Amino acid sequence: MSELKIITNNQYRPVLYWDELTTKEQEEYAYLNDSESGEEVNDCSFFRYREGCYFLGDFMRVDNNAPFKGWDGYHSDGFFSGVLVKYSSCGDAVKVGRYFS
Repeated sequence: MSELKIITNNQYRPVLYWDELTTKEQEEYAYLNDSESGEEVNDCSFFRYREGCYFLGDFMRVDNNAPFKGWDGYHSDGFFSGVLVKYSSCGDAVKVGRYFS
């Protein structure tokens, strides 16, 4: 694997809840309303980034020895790329970055 590159503008984006999503975004995550999924939509949190909406429940926690040290979670969108998040100290916003190699 080549060198890992992380790009971020270091700006925090607000954490959103179900009732703050657009109808189209709610339709995209309609599976969360399914009682078999184990999720309660009112407990789910999201954020918007680069023309898209992300469900924070889709992110994997970062371990201390992971290549994404200093970030709280990652979500792969390909074999060598994805999105990183870091929660603000109060937890109501996330800093977002992209990684690739």
